[in-house]
Amino acid sequence: MHQVISLFVILTLTLLLNAQMAAQMASDGNWGEAIGLLLFAPLSIFFASHTLIYYALRLIRGSSALASYSASKLNYIALVISLLGMLGAVAQRAQLPA
Repeated sequence: MHQVISLFVILTLTLLLNAQMAAQMASDGNWGEAIGLLLFAPLSIFFASHTLIYYALRLIRGSSALASYSASKLNYIALVISLLGMLGAVAQRAQLPA
């Protein structure tokens, strides 16, 4: 359930924060970039960070100290990492050139 909640939050916030930019990309004919911005980028960052954190802790603490991959609360750490990356990308786009 932790993973479902995390994925729902990531996809919802990504849609809310990047909808305007994705619509501009799609209207220019860049459907691949729009889909990548809304779907593939946040999910790949989430799963990559979660996998790295999970297996690093499993290596250090042992397999008996952690819950299963999808049921561990490490999903929330990966959620925060993904959200920080997404917010950084949105903030970088929001800066106007001098």
